[in-house]
Amino acid sequence: MLEITRQKPKAPKGSRLPPLHNYLVERHALEPARPGPSVQLIARDAFVADTAIKLDQMLIEMKSLGRELQLVKSDIAELRDDSVRSYRFSEFLEREHKLRAAKLDDLSRRFDYLKTRVDAVDGNSKGDYHAFRDFEAVSRRLTELGALEREFRQSSWNLKVSTGLFAASLALWVVLVVML
Repeated sequence: MLEITRQKPKAPKGSRLPPLHNYLVERHALEPARPGPSVQLIARDAFVADTAIKLDQMLIEMKSLGRELQLVKSDIAELRDDSVRSYRFSEFLEREHKLRAAKLDDLSRRFDYLKTRVDAVDGNSKGDYHAFRDFEAVSRRLTELGALEREFRQSSWNLKVSTGLFAASLALWVVLVVML
């Protein structure tokens, strides 16, 4: 390693520059030291030098491992996030599957209920519709069903009117509460 020594600046003759500028211009600011006599290393010095080299190599290796550890940690964090997302998605799919199965079960129960109701209306025919062999029986049944349809329409209309009146009264109530 070179040692750096300082020398006094010498101003050139007839120069009016500041001494520091002259010192830097003449390039005498930093000058390598003269090498001293070389001495043969003893065993202890060789051991110290080898140990210093090995320590430097170990420090470099530790820094490299530290960087790799940080990369691995970030990869693990990304994998953890991906696994959490996958778990949430699988839970979502499972809930959707259960919901669809519940809807199908409900629809099946409703269908069975309606079938029993229709069978009860048709005189418990259980799908045997030989009771309607002539036009008079069919006409009577259609008249019954038409009357039932008219009742459903009327009740539907009444429900719509009452819903509209309720909504209007609710809107009026909100307006009155806001005004007061």
